[in-house]
Amino acid sequence: MSYSLVNSESFGNNNWCLNLQPAYQHSLLASLSNGQVHQLDWQTGKSIAHIKTGEVAVNKLKLINNDHENESTYATATMGAVKIWDIRSNNCLATISNDKNAPFLSLDSRHNMLACGTELSGSDAELHIYDVRKWDSPLRSLVDSHHDDITDIAFHPSDPNVLMSGSTDGYTNIYDLRQAEEEDALHQVINFASIHSCGWLAPRRIFTLSHMETFSIHELNDKSDEAKEPRPVEFNDVRESWGCDYVVDIHPGYVACGNSQEGIGKLRILPFQGEQVDTNNAIDINAAHGDEVVRDVFVPARNSKLLYSCGEDGSVKTWENKSGPLNVTDEFWDYSQLLNVLDEQPVVVEEPKETKHSKKKHSKSKKSNKQRFKPY
Repeated sequence: MSYSLVNSESFGNNNWCLNLQPAYQHSLLASLSNGQVHQLDWQTGKSIAHIKTGEVAVNKLKLINNDHENESTYATATMGAVKIWDIRSNNCLATISNDKNAPFLSLDSRHNMLACGTELSGSDAELHIYDVRKWDSPLRSLVDSHHDDITDIAFHPSDPNVLMSGSTDGYTNIYDLRQAEEEDALHQVINFASIHSCGWLAPRRIFTLSHMETFSIHELNDKSDEAKEPRPVEFNDVRESWGCDYVVDIHPGYVACGNSQEGIGKLRILPFQGEQVDTNNAIDINAAHGDEVVRDVFVPARNSKLLYSCGEDGSVKTWENKSGPLNVTDEFWDYSQLLNVLDEQPVVVEEPKETKHSKKKHSKSKKSNKQRFKPY
């Protein structure tokens, strides 16, 4: 299985392309370090419209409600504010700031809510949650739970009362939004490492990916007072076992990795099912973005023969797999039936067979050693 290049849309070597976000009924959205967001045609990969959000990089780009059937708005997080945009008119519908004027680094949106995470300001970083039908003030704020930059946020796809946040303070927090007090709302704390990304693999399964390229899968605690932290599945440093210099991110059905040492410039796609990463069927795209770091990869579930990648070379590239589609879906699991995960007993999940991993830490290239959530 291999990919051939369909189109390379360049926005200049001085502009890093940072995020890709699908608006299936309209276009693929791509954010840049110069503050622009471009709409790309799904088939050709060419830019068909763009906006200027400001003069600084777009740290995060997110479709409001992540609802592929009613796509109309998206949010951008920058050093100055979170802005809400209309996809069709390109008009700014609302601007969100915080009392500390702290830069926003992370976003997620589901269940008619938008969560915004900030950089560290003072002794804490803040997490603000908005009702997407009312932008004038937060629905609630969580201001004491992280003590460094909040780098990722993930609503539970089926339970609107569950929210996750990860930070460079080393913690991934899971909140029960039914609890009025922040201390009570902090349902579970996972002490892992500086978080690059975190999210859900199953209704009760949590993944954490660190800036040191360590990876782990944890179980959501039950709500009893006697609850003990379940033993996580530890993958440790995955660079040797996954054949890469850095992990771009974890996606439904695949892991995207990069290799930029010594001008190799390889993009690697590893099939990912359940808790198993299939290194025997890796797909390599050589010289995908030269020797620059790949920032994001997206395979659309509705046409998984295509793959889109973007990177620090300032380009978005469209690739086509002639051999057939990857096995990807919109989500990691079917959540058509609403599941209140905090009220359910934990499901006993069979642990994957133990895999030997080298404890040797590989040195990363100078480019891939950047803090990927802060591109400036």
